[in-house]
Amino acid sequence: MLSAMKYLFLALVLFATSCLTEDITKISESQVPNEDTVSKDETEWRLAAIQKLWNERRKMGHTPLTKFSPPGFPNADIFFKNETATTTRTLKHRFAWALVLWAITEGKVTSKTSAVYDSTSGNTGSAEAYMCTLVNVPYYAVVADNLEEEKVKQIESFGGKIIKVPVAQRNLKAKEFAAKTNGFYMNQFGNAEKAEEFHESGDFYFESTNVYHEIIVQLKKDKSQTVKIPDYFVHSAGTGGTISSVGRYIARYGAPTKVILSDSQYSLFYDYVIGNKFTNQSGAGIWTPPGIAGIGYGYDIEPVLYGETTSLTRNVIHESMKMPDIASVAAMRILDEKGYNVGPSTSLNFLVSLYKAYQNKAKQSAIKHRLTIVTLACDPGDFYRSTYLKDEWVEKSFNKFGGVQGMECWKKLIQDSIDTGSDFVSKGLTMCPGSYKV
Repeated sequence: MLSAMKYLFLALVLFATSCLTEDITKISESQVPNEDTVSKDETEWRLAAIQKLWNERRKMGHTPLTKFSPPGFPNADIFFKNETATTTRTLKHRFAWALVLWAITEGKVTSKTSAVYDSTSGNTGSAEAYMCTLVNVPYYAVVADNLEEEKVKQIESFGGKIIKVPVAQRNLKAKEFAAKTNGFYMNQFGNAEKAEEFHESGDFYFESTNVYHEIIVQLKKDKSQTVKIPDYFVHSAGTGGTISSVGRYIARYGAPTKVILSDSQYSLFYDYVIGNKFTNQSGAGIWTPPGIAGIGYGYDIEPVLYGETTSLTRNVIHESMKMPDIASVAAMRILDEKGYNVGPSTSLNFLVSLYKAYQNKAKQSAIKHRLTIVTLACDPGDFYRSTYLKDEWVEKSFNKFGGVQGMECWKKLIQDSIDTGSDFVSKGLTMCPGSYKV
């Protein structure tokens, strides 16, 4: 009886399995299976779109590399890789190019995609708008409701549409809008690392598009430049895509350059990189506006989740350093007066570079050649004439740190450091308005 039931059970299992299993496509005497997975029209559209993107990449060429040699540090050079020379005037031009190329290559964006949506603080939005318009796909930038008007106009000038929401809801709303309209949520924060390989072209017609590759090529070609490989690469993080792509490049090819993350005052990235913190909790109660536009993390309602809310790869960063936000504003004013038309994130990069020059000088570094630091000029100061470069806005936004008076205090100390090689950080933390006590 038990044996009969056992065979009946097995028969039922085999019958159920046969009902659930679909027949495999078979080779027959009269036909070898052979069908198109992508239509001819879609293949042609994708090829044309990718060709347009590579033509754009050719037009971009190498952005300029400008040397700044602080008189107070006679054995140090700080190079600005000027990404404001791109068509959309920001470092996000090459980044958006890589993202859109990835999305089209993998079929995330097709000729039938209703629109591309992304959460942005402005610069990625304008660059994505440009790239999407180039391949004839509608683009919507989901931005904070207090985004600078200069950036709104920049996005619109490249064909993008604007959707304003509270800053903490940008990512969530961009995802929702894309889902409702059969669009694609680009998610620059989570997908930057997926587009990483598109910063490398394998020398197939084009050289690597990685920004660090360009830096090395430019230094090698400069006959007046004795140091060909930088000692440090300094950069901040918004998505984390750019600094991670550089960090991977440096690690992959065994370059001796150290990668330094420059982070803003209330950003969670420093602690994420150094201690792998804030992966289970958000920055609620920590993030303090206005921050440094376009960089840092903490305003989002979600924690730092690799591949979702950030593409910052901890293991390719060698060092991290924070600077007071008011000091970055002061540095922006100094650079503006010296003819460098750059925004606040570039100014933060500059401060970290300057302090790294001080550290090497103070400890009588073993580096015998000229200390060579390369950083990025991320976007132009023109985008911030109504905010960081306006005294009334600084007075109100940084009242806790003395407003304009605090900015002027830091400005004097930073200029002294440039001229004499002094330590602007220790002096500023004790002499300038605001409490930095832990």
